[in-house]
Amino acid sequence: MNFRLPFFVLLLISQWTYAGSEHVQELDQLIISTPLTESTANTALPVSIISGDELRIKASSSIGETLKNEPGITSQSFGPGVGQPVIRGQSGSRVHVLQNGLGSLDVSSLSPDHSNSTEALWAGRIEVLRGPSTLLYGSGAIGGVVNIIDNRIPNIVPDTLFEGAFEQRYNTVNEGKSSAFKVDGGKGMLAWHLDGFYRDSINQQIADNAIRGVDDDGRLLNSNTRAKSGTAGFSIIGDTGFIGFSINHLDNNYGVPPGDEPEEVRIDLKQTRYDMKAEVKDPLAFAEKLKVRLSYNDYQHIELENGEPGTVFSNEGFESRMELIQKPWAFFDHGVVGVQTKNSEVSAIGEEAVIPKSEITSLGFFTVQDIHTEHFIYEIGLRVEQQWIDPVVLPEVSHTPVSFSASALWSVTDDDSIKLTFSRSERAPDIQELFSNGAHLATNSYDAGNANLKVEISHNIELGFHIDHDFFQADFNLYQNWVQDYISQNNSGQFFNTVTETFENTCISDGCIPVFNAQQQDAEFQGFEAQVKIPLLTTDYGHVDSELFADYVRGRFSNGGDIPRMPPLRYGVQLSWEGTDWTTQLRMTRAEKQDNPGLNETETDGYWLLDLSANYRLGIVDYADMLLFVKANNLLDQDIRHSVSYLRNSAPEAGRGAEMGLKIEF
Repeated sequence: MNFRLPFFVLLLISQWTYAGSEHVQELDQLIISTPLTESTANTALPVSIISGDELRIKASSSIGETLKNEPGITSQSFGPGVGQPVIRGQSGSRVHVLQNGLGSLDVSSLSPDHSNSTEALWAGRIEVLRGPSTLLYGSGAIGGVVNIIDNRIPNIVPDTLFEGAFEQRYNTVNEGKSSAFKVDGGKGMLAWHLDGFYRDSINQQIADNAIRGVDDDGRLLNSNTRAKSGTAGFSIIGDTGFIGFSINHLDNNYGVPPGDEPEEVRIDLKQTRYDMKAEVKDPLAFAEKLKVRLSYNDYQHIELENGEPGTVFSNEGFESRMELIQKPWAFFDHGVVGVQTKNSEVSAIGEEAVIPKSEITSLGFFTVQDIHTEHFIYEIGLRVEQQWIDPVVLPEVSHTPVSFSASALWSVTDDDSIKLTFSRSERAPDIQELFSNGAHLATNSYDAGNANLKVEISHNIELGFHIDHDFFQADFNLYQNWVQDYISQNNSGQFFNTVTETFENTCISDGCIPVFNAQQQDAEFQGFEAQVKIPLLTTDYGHVDSELFADYVRGRFSNGGDIPRMPPLRYGVQLSWEGTDWTTQLRMTRAEKQDNPGLNETETDGYWLLDLSANYRLGIVDYADMLLFVKANNLLDQDIRHSVSYLRNSAPEAGRGAEMGLKIEF
């Protein structure tokens, strides 16, 4: 389908529905992921921010599920227990998921069935960054950076000795129950934080159509989950800065669908993470602030086969970063320079040890600088990184990615702006891309790496338009990426017979699994994202707004082949009511058929997704209030298969269901 038609239809509808009534304009949000703490109106980088009640409604059991309705973002689900964010068709190490600016230090990038250990339940906000500032956190993030920001380590002393929140949720689609709490407090120079949650669900209900791996009640076998987590942190805060520490423990047990195979696979994940954060104001004559962050993570998960321990994946890692925020110098108005180190020992032990035990070390130097003039803002970023991977039984490999990015923002008027971004990013291949070699039961695949992979080089250009008036708000982003030596996991068309342990060209027995090879060839991506918001009605009690949205990405190899697991064209409309105490949203999304699935991959049909959400805030007593919320998902009970998912043929998304909950803040 020609994606230009729906794009122009959205523009025509937006003009036809113009209501012209006065509307309260929201203030620009600050971007606190970046050391420069810019507002969204004063930065040339593309950014999306979710916070407040909007985040409470969207929060889910995975990062991908939480962000799936944001422009250009889809979720690569591997059953309900896993949901990795896919940004502009990119996933894995091309999308960096951070916890307060530091990496997750898990093994989620090794395989699509591995859950990300970063939780968003008590996040204060989630920021999705693209452009120059992504170089602050690593090279090769051509998709973007997702930063989960919470209050594990407080940076201010609360006004009260004791404040917090409690939240309870229930989901009908899987009888999911979750309970969570957080408590903050402080006195004098001491601030402290506690939080925890428990989540439990049975097998997930899917749309009313029979597929293999479904029980008599229409539930997807082996899709139940159970997780619990607890965090404690404190800070000592003074006039010149602060220093704080936190510890978090996570237990997560989830099934990997389908569950009717000879061996049922579950993942039992345990992680203990220690963090330290410190800031010093005016450390040097030319510096405004010095920031230091340290994190140590002890991660392990066991792949249980019919309840018995199988392969054990572990990652014992340490990450540090230091940032020096500069005062204005030369012709630069702001700037940051820093260094980041990472050292981890990754291993897979067992019959399905698809990667060798390896020590991974990286050292990166980075800087981002900006220049402000009357009508223009310029931002430039540079990162030089060195990575070493030392497997125990193979020769060491090393790569030196060098990345550069530049952006410009032209304030055409006080309300309208144009952004242009260019970047040249280099990404070193990951350990699984280099050294995978073996059958992996959880993914039902044989993964073959390539030790001769080279650094991946990406050239990206993006043009963005921002319009912000009382009667009309819009954001349009157009982008084009050219990638030299793009690394992808491709279905070779061959099969591995797990019984005879031989490779076969045709599958004639139940023991055959497809072979995926890590390959490198030039690739090209192009796409767009569009959002148009139009006020429809304003009254003394609230206002009605409409939003039209669309996103699309097309990925092709230089030989004309399709890049596998690309998201399809999406577009839709949302109507919302926002009053003093309650808001509600009705959202209809159309996803077109993905008929460019990639070599030896299957197509996915289009679908309609109708969602409804509402929340109501009321005061209980003088010192506490309550937020009641409900989400009705997939009201049309559509059979939804995401083209980005490895399990699209055997594990469709959830059917019709509702999630309801309450949050009490005191």
